[in-house]
Amino acid sequence: MGDTTPAGGRYTSLLADQLADERALKGTLEQRAIVVISTSGTLVAIVFGFVSLVTRTPGYAMPQAVVILLGCAFAVLIAASITGLLINLPVRMDVVDDAELAGAAEHPDWNVADPESSREEYRLQAALLIRLRRVNGLRARLLFLALVLEVLALGFMAVSVVLALRSLL
Repeated sequence: MGDTTPAGGRYTSLLADQLADERALKGTLEQRAIVVISTSGTLVAIVFGFVSLVTRTPGYAMPQAVVILLGCAFAVLIAASITGLLINLPVRMDVVDDAELAGAAEHPDWNVADPESSREEYRLQAALLIRLRRVNGLRARLLFLALVLEVLALGFMAVSVVLALRSLL
C-alpha cells in the first residue's frame, strides 16, 4: 500500500527547519562580518602604532620595503573592512504581501486547510528558502574573502616587522 500522506505534509516540517537554519546562518554570517571589521580596525591601529614607534628612533630611516609592505597591509585591511560591510548590506528578500495575509482571515473558511492553500504555503516557504540560501552563499564567500584578506595583511605586517627590526640591528 502507498503512503496516503500528502507530499506537502511529508516535507513541510523539513522545509520549516531548513528555513530556520538559514535564518540563523544569516545572523551568524552578519555577526562574523562585524568581527572582521573590528579586527581589521585593530590591526590598522597596530600598523600605525608600529610605524610611529619605529620612526621615533633618531636617525632611523625605514627601509622602502617596510613602507611598501605596511602600505599593502593597510590597503588590504581596508579591503577586508569594506568586504565585512558588504556582508551586512541589507538584501531585499521575498515576502508575503501584507494585504494578502490580512485578507486571508476574512474568508469564512480561513481555518480549514485545503490542498491548494497548503501547496501555496509550501511554495512560498520554498521560494524564501531558495533566496535566503543564495544570499547566505554569497555572504559566506564574502566572509571567506575578508578573512583571507586579513591573513594576507597579517603576513605583510609580519614581514615588515622582521625587515624593520633587521634594519635596526
